[in-house]
Order: sequence, then C-alpha cells, then structure tokens
Amino acid sequence: MGLNKKDRRISIWIGVIIGVTLSSMLFRYAIKDKNERSRLRLGSYDSNLTAIESSPFPLVPSEIRKAIPRGLVLYHEGNQSISDAENNKTDCWIIESSGALRSERLFLLVEVPNDGKAKFFRASELYITAKTGITKTDLSRQLQEDDFRILGQNERTSEFILQIKEFSPSKLKYYLRNLPSLFKDIINVRLYPWSPKQ
Repeated sequence: MGLNKKDRRISIWIGVIIGVTLSSMLFRYAIKDKNERSRLRLGSYDSNLTAIESSPFPLVPSEIRKAIPRGLVLYHEGNQSISDAENNKTDCWIIESSGALRSERLFLLVEVPNDGKAKFFRASELYITAKTGITKTDLSRQLQEDDFRILGQNERTSEFILQIKEFSPSKLKYYLRNLPSLFKDIINVRLYPWSPKQ
C-alpha cells in the first residue's frame, strides 16, 4: 500500500529535517575538535610549549596577544634582549603570525622589557647599510644564497632589506653583531621595525 501525496511530502520533510540536524551536529563537533587541537598545538599561546624546541614559555602578554591574535610561539628566551645588548631584563619572543593566506605569514620578534612596552620587529628580515656605491647585485654575490637573500632597498634610508633563513634569537644576535665583520661591504645591520595594525 503506497503513501498518498500528502504523506509523501511529510516524510520527505521529516527526512530533510533529520539530515540537516545530523549534519549540523557533525559540523559543530568537527569545528569544536579542530579548535581544541589547534589550541593545544605546539607553539599556540595556550600550549605553553614553543613550536621549534618544545621548551616551556610563560603566559604570553596581552599586548602580544592583541597585536598577533593567532600566533605560534617559535622561540622564547627570558632575560635576553636582541635589540639592546645592555638590557638583560627582557623577554624575547619569536612568533609566527598567520593570515588567511600562506603568503600573509610573518615571523616577528617581540621584546618585552620587565618595566616597559613591547617592541615589535620582523624576525626574518634585517636592514643593512652597505658602503657607498655597493649595489644589490654586489651584495647578493657576497652573501650565501642558502642563508640570505636581498629583497630590495628602502628608498627613504637607502638600506637594503636582507631576508635571513635562520632567525632564532641566538642567530639574530649573531647576525646583528657579526655581519659587518664577515662581509666587507656591510657597514651596519639593524632590526626591521614592525608595528601592529590598530
């Protein structure tokens, strides 16, 4: 015995409602599971373990969380400043910021003095001042391609923008102190400042 037209419509609507309800429940479960896994992923602000060395780090200051909302902590070193060799009362963070696209990723150095405001720099790029008359090509020939790449030149300051492959706190300190003595055409090296979007 078959269903009449009205009963068929009712049974179809009941099936649709059950399907939508189950799909919605599965979707919510999947999103909740994804959020929980990303919250506990190494380097996430809540994991308290760095992504690179799995070393513990203290609570990320709210100023950093606000400036870099979905960041991954790659490195953390306490009582060490990269930008100021004299100041040892500074927390140093290297954080990967994540954008909607992979190309929007930035590696940032954040220094938070015990008594001050956070300072932000790009961790994977440095400004270098070269001797007069030195071109991008001249510098590119001197620098090892595996470790360095000249991205361009700041028109305002005439400094070259140097991208570095390794940017752990110890490597950054090393590059800042030693690049001028390692390469004869480099006069000065400094960190590339970055400011969070307001």
